[in-house]
Amino acid sequence: MADHRAALAAYERASALAAGHHADLDPAARLMHAHAWVGGGAPAFADALSRHRAALQSSLAHALHALALLVVRHGGPAPAVPALTTSVTTLAPVPGRFQGIDPNAMTALVTSLGQVAHTLPVAGARLAAELSGHGLSPEPGHALGRIATWTSAQSDDLRRRLHRIRETVPGLSPPPGFAASLPSGLAAYGLFGAHATDPVGAERLLARVGAGDEEAVTRLLSVQEGATDAGLAARVAAWWATLSAAARERLVTLPRFGLLNGLPASVRDRANRHWLAEQRTRLERDLETATTDLGRLADPGLLGGWERIAARLRRLDLIEAELHPAPGHPAPLLLAFDVTGQGRLVVSWGDPDRADITVTSVSGLTSGLDAAHGDLERSRALWQQASYYSGIQSIASITWLGYDAPQLDPGLMDPAKSVAFASAAAEGGKALASFNDGLHAAHNPSSTARTVVIGHSYGSLTTGRAAVLRPGRFADDVILIGSPGVGVDHARQLGVRAEHVWVGEAGNDPVAALGRFGSDPGDASFGGRHMPVGRDVFTSAHSSYWQPYSVSLQNMGRIINGQYDKIVHPPPLNTQPQLLMPELGDSTER
Repeated sequence: MADHRAALAAYERASALAAGHHADLDPAARLMHAHAWVGGGAPAFADALSRHRAALQSSLAHALHALALLVVRHGGPAPAVPALTTSVTTLAPVPGRFQGIDPNAMTALVTSLGQVAHTLPVAGARLAAELSGHGLSPEPGHALGRIATWTSAQSDDLRRRLHRIRETVPGLSPPPGFAASLPSGLAAYGLFGAHATDPVGAERLLARVGAGDEEAVTRLLSVQEGATDAGLAARVAAWWATLSAAARERLVTLPRFGLLNGLPASVRDRANRHWLAEQRTRLERDLETATTDLGRLADPGLLGGWERIAARLRRLDLIEAELHPAPGHPAPLLLAFDVTGQGRLVVSWGDPDRADITVTSVSGLTSGLDAAHGDLERSRALWQQASYYSGIQSIASITWLGYDAPQLDPGLMDPAKSVAFASAAAEGGKALASFNDGLHAAHNPSSTARTVVIGHSYGSLTTGRAAVLRPGRFADDVILIGSPGVGVDHARQLGVRAEHVWVGEAGNDPVAALGRFGSDPGDASFGGRHMPVGRDVFTSAHSSYWQPYSVSLQNMGRIINGQYDKIVHPPPLNTQPQLLMPELGDSTER
């Protein structure tokens, strides 16, 4: 009888310990369930927390079952072992693309883990003593000690990281009455960085970049172009956010640094303008040397080098001319450029990091640095039209000439460059997906910000390739203009909801009638939504979509703002065929 009572008393003490500690990790688990969507290391940490929480509850249950059996062996009635498993289910979060998180929630997470780390070792020691004192294995108590050790390590690491973030990131400690928001990328790769996988070695490369290593910048840009790591831009953003002011100032002068996606737009602009000025100085020096050598040696072989240098200087002149502020528009930001090869140019009218709505325009055949003026004009027209409808919302309109678009040159015979093949779009799609990652990573936290991508002509195929690489997070709306196909047979295959894939085709647009790359987006079977655009003469229909006051430009402005119920339709035209305006269908637009 004495043995039975002693065993029962031990069981009751252990049961009290279990009642007081089986839910210790529940508050932290609830917080992680609500915030694991940020990605990066957060899901891995949430999984590890879930495993330790399950181990905590199973260890306590194992101890109670062992003591209950001891009571029975000593002649006592079997105690009713309580269920120790709990549920931490919360409403599934539906975050926006630019959604931030409450830093106070992360403080609560750290505090909760710290409390467990403080109290659980004592509970584990007491449980081990109860078990061993009755000849049972103390392993459940030791397991609690190991869980406490893990929890303490996580609490210390997260506290240190959160403290550093609060010190370096402005706005996370606002005055009373004001809300703060922690960028999701910073949470993903800053706060939970210890748990983030790094398949491309980005952390190591970023550390080298921080030390001023130009070759590391080149390697990061190569990884960026491949678009294999969707979290790279967020990792760059988190890394930048926690650098000291002195380190940031030094890095802005590093060649090609401003090309890294994930950096703030203002930083990219400053770094790229600095690099542009450095290139001008170097090229002017090289041109002077080449001119001297050409005159002194009279060697025709030197002429090619001279012309190459002069051509790059002309491209720098073009970029600088386009960067002059346009009346009535925000100052342009130089997000990327390259004067070698076919050239690159990415310019934003409006700050995409702060804009309520960002629209990126992707051009196709014959687009490039040398012909950038027309594309920049279109982006300015989009900014003006969208801003006219936006009310108090701010707009950023981006010209993205970030790939080698097909040209009307001997490259037409090369499948890797020809407009007749999808190779150029596949490579461009990778670069566009990475660029879009950067827009999301660098944007100030917002629950309402929107992003729209417009692909024109072959650029719509490039847009389609990019969307497929980032399903569910590419854009709020995709607009396909004069598209020969986007590489898929149905709009939903783009990873964007079909009702947010818009197709605009002028009735006389010969390119839109091709349907070469997958199903014709203009066909009803494609599943996209029709955007009324009107029509123009056959010879200019393909480039008519941005004409001032046109139905197509108005409707793009409406869609950019999410004002789908205000889309307008063109007035009916003469239904009889007209010279240079042949009917391509039963209606005046498709």
